[in-house]
Amino acid sequence: MLRKGECNMFYRWAVSIMMISAILVASTGCSKQVAKDEMRLYNMKAYEEGAREARNSGRGLNGKFLENLQQSFRDADIRLTNESYTEDNIGNITYQYRINYDASQFITVFVYQDQGYREQGMKEIYGVTEGDANSAGGHNLIISHGETAIVYSSTGDKTDNYYDQVKKIVPELLAKYPRRTSS
Repeated sequence: MLRKGECNMFYRWAVSIMMISAILVASTGCSKQVAKDEMRLYNMKAYEEGAREARNSGRGLNGKFLENLQQSFRDADIRLTNESYTEDNIGNITYQYRINYDASQFITVFVYQDQGYREQGMKEIYGVTEGDANSAGGHNLIISHGETAIVYSSTGDKTDNYYDQVKKIVPELLAKYPRRTSS
């Protein structure tokens, strides 16, 4: 049987152990979350998620333009799928879509810092700055305005399946949104 003094000491010891355990559990959980957040920063996942969220929600400068791009193609019964996004080290942005999940049909949107960069970029990639260009067994239609170029690329036996529709949709879209900057 425990005496009164021993009972108080046992009680304090038990409470101390429980408090220490609670603090350790809480700090371990917090440490894991902090480590996860730090890892996301190091692998750029947080940046990419934020940039994609801004773009998709229309908060980025190109958000409304990209929404209207997709809607314009949807209105012509053309679905832009498999979206991808890249940005180079000076802020030029590229958005790429497959047309109706087809790996031989692409729409690529290039948004450069200014028209000069866009012309230089198109010349390096396609050999021309505007119009039709054949390269690597495929055909490309380049339509541009200011710092933005939209390129329809098609290859294989499905070359130019959407040529006429793209040629109609893209100039109207670029005229509707004359200023899209990547910075």
